[in-house]
Formats: sequence, structure tokens, C-alpha cells
Amino acid sequence: MEPYRTIPGGPAAGIKAGTSSGKIPNLQVLRALAAFAVVAAHAMHETASLADVAGRVPLDGSTWNLGFGVDIFFVLSGFIMTHTAAAEFGRSGAPLRFFLRRCARVIPLYWLLTSVLLLGAAIAPSLLNVPIGGISHVLASYFFIPSGRGVDEIRPVLALGWTLNYEMLFYVFFALALILPIRLGIFWLSALMIGLALIGNLVDPQQVQLAFWMSPIILEFLFGVYVALIFRSGRRIGGGAALALMAVGLLGFVHFSSAWDDAALPQFLRSGLPAALFVLGAAIGPALPSNRLVLLGVALGDASYSLYLSHPFILRPLRAIWAKFVGDQLPLGLFVACGAIAAAIFALALFRFIEKPLTAFVQGFTRRFERQKPVRPASASGIDTGSA
Repeated sequence: MEPYRTIPGGPAAGIKAGTSSGKIPNLQVLRALAAFAVVAAHAMHETASLADVAGRVPLDGSTWNLGFGVDIFFVLSGFIMTHTAAAEFGRSGAPLRFFLRRCARVIPLYWLLTSVLLLGAAIAPSLLNVPIGGISHVLASYFFIPSGRGVDEIRPVLALGWTLNYEMLFYVFFALALILPIRLGIFWLSALMIGLALIGNLVDPQQVQLAFWMSPIILEFLFGVYVALIFRSGRRIGGGAALALMAVGLLGFVHFSSAWDDAALPQFLRSGLPAALFVLGAAIGPALPSNRLVLLGVALGDASYSLYLSHPFILRPLRAIWAKFVGDQLPLGLFVACGAIAAAIFALALFRFIEKPLTAFVQGFTRRFERQKPVRPASASGIDTGSA
């Protein structure tokens, strides 16, 4: 496999370093790692109730910021949207095409699992930590509108969908930027997102949607946009430099002290900036070797959206089974490992048999729309490593 540093910049930058489908193995593996970090965080959370049942001390995950996986997803999303849509800037109809493609990619599985959760809540409400809100909350959840759930918690029905509320906001902004040529489009995208975050910080809006959308965390998508521009410029580094960048980026996984908390340092700096360095090192560093472990990572990266959205459907029943049949017989750390493995196996099957065909079916409608207004596709449109 050709090293990344030999690949020229431009619209096709990085394609030769990917698989035959145009995917970038380094970033696919990174997607898998990000998803597993989130799974591990939620599995450790589930051990708190298991510890009560077994009379044990719960696992202490306070040293690790396992939510760092979400920051990586946001940076990756900014990266891949910029990389795949670079040739679309300034083209007639590009904003609508882009937005329809993203909706076709994100909505089907999310709506399906949200509906399954609603059905499960009707059948076995005891399995839910937080009760489902009213009809307005349900509708807001389906249409990616931030909505309050419980006390001081802005979460949709499928709680993990809070990240998709940010994703859809970014897609709207990015689609608007596509109206302009790429340099001007990126400039106005940057000004819009920085301005929104700055106003939110200065004004501290009380309205739920504005407070949510004006969070500085949206700047993590912008980090990914600029990482993509560096990648597309053709800049490549050796293995040592890439490892150094990623080592610094790994600081985002650690809670060092109170000074590292959000109260003193906002998340987009404490976790988002390290995530950007981590993605940058993976993107412009040498390509990973094509061995079995990397291929497994790529496969899990393909299924990372399924893994991210579906793992609570595995962890919660597994917790009930573990409490009834295992109790205090095995270490709680083993529950985290078993939960992660079970969630990964389920996600691979969900991706293969549900997500992939369902998404392809919905994408057929967008392709029919595009055939009505033919346009030369972007040269990197085969890459789709940005879904969270």
C-alpha cells in the first residue's frame, strides 16, 4: 500500500491510500475506536447498579474521559464532509443534494431505533432509566430539534441522538456554505460557527434550542474542516511525527485535575482540540498495514454508526441478565468487556442486514432526484467515514 506522503493533494487526495471503495482505513479504524470508547463509558455506567446488587465497589472511571469518542466523531464529521464535498462548492443545486444525501445516511437507522425504543417503552417501561416525554418531545426527537427531557437534560427519546442534533445543525450550515466557492464558503462557515459559539458564550441564552445550538462544542466540527484542508493540501508526515500528534491527542482521554474540567476549560478545548490532533495524526500519517486486525477495525468502523446508536439495546438487557445469573461471581470489568464484544457483534449484524440495505433504499430516492438534475459527482464521493 502506497504511503500517504506520496499522494498528491486536490480533490482526489487520499483515495489511493484507501480501500477500493475510497475509504481511508486510518479513519475507519479511528471511528471504531471512538465508538468503542462511548460503549465502554456506558458499560461502566451500567456497572454502578450491578455493584449495588453484588455488594461491590463500582468501577471508578473518573480518570478517563471516555466521552472523548464523541469529540472524535464530531471532528471526523467535519473532516469527511469537507473532503467529500470539496468539488461541490459553488455548484448549482449542491446545498440541496448534500443535505438530502446526509439525511438519507443519518435518518433511516435513527428513526428505526427511536421507534423501537418507543415500542419498548410501551411494553417494558421499567427498562428505561428516564421516562419518555410527551408528544412534543417525541416529535422533536424525530426531527432533530433539541428538547428537554426530565430536569436540566436536553436529550431526545433515543438519548444518544443528542449528538445527531449537532450533526444536523452542522449539515445545514455546511449546505449553506456550498452556495459559495470553496475558499469563501469555508470562510463564511467558520465565521458563522465561531460567531454563534461566541454569542452563546456572551449572552448565555435561556431558550432551550438556542442554548443547545450555541454551545462551543460546535467548533469541533470546524476543527475537522481544517484538518481536511490540511489533508487535501497534500501535506504528509512520517510515522514518528504522526504518533507524536496522536500521543498529544490522547490527552483528551484523561482527566488530570479539576483545572481540566469544563468549569475551567470548555469541552471544545479540553477534548475537541486533542481530538483534532488525534484525527490529524491519523489522516496525514502513514497508512496502516492491511492485516487482519486493521481489516477488522475497518469493518467495525463501517458499522460504527450502528454500534453507537444500538449499544444501549444490548447493555441494558445484558445488565439484567448479569445481575440475575452472575451476581458477584465475576469481576465487573468483565461485564464491560462482554458488553463491548456483544455490542460489536450485534452492530456488525445490524449494519449488514438492516442499516446498509435500509440506507440504500432511502438513498435511491435521492439518486432519482439527482438524475433529474444531472451533475458531475465529486471525485471523492465514495468516501463515507463521517457518520456518528
